[in-house]
Amino acid sequence: MHTIADLMVDGLRNAGVSRIHGLPGDSLNGLTDALRRDPSVAWEHYRHEEAAAFAAAG
Repeated sequence: MHTIADLMVDGLRNAGVSRIHGLPGDSLNGLTDALRRDPSVAWEHYRHEEAAAFAAAG
C-alpha cells in the first residue's frame, strides 16, 4: 500500500535529499515507517530539537 508518507519520501528522494535530521515521535510515525521501507533516505534521530537543527544546518 502506498501512503501519503511514501509519497513524501518519494518527493524528497527525487529532490536529491539523502538524509533527514529530526526527533522521533507519534506525529512522525507514518514518515519514519515510510523512511524505514525506503533506505535511499536516511533518518538521523536526535534526543533534542536543537541538536537536530544544528546537525541539519551543518
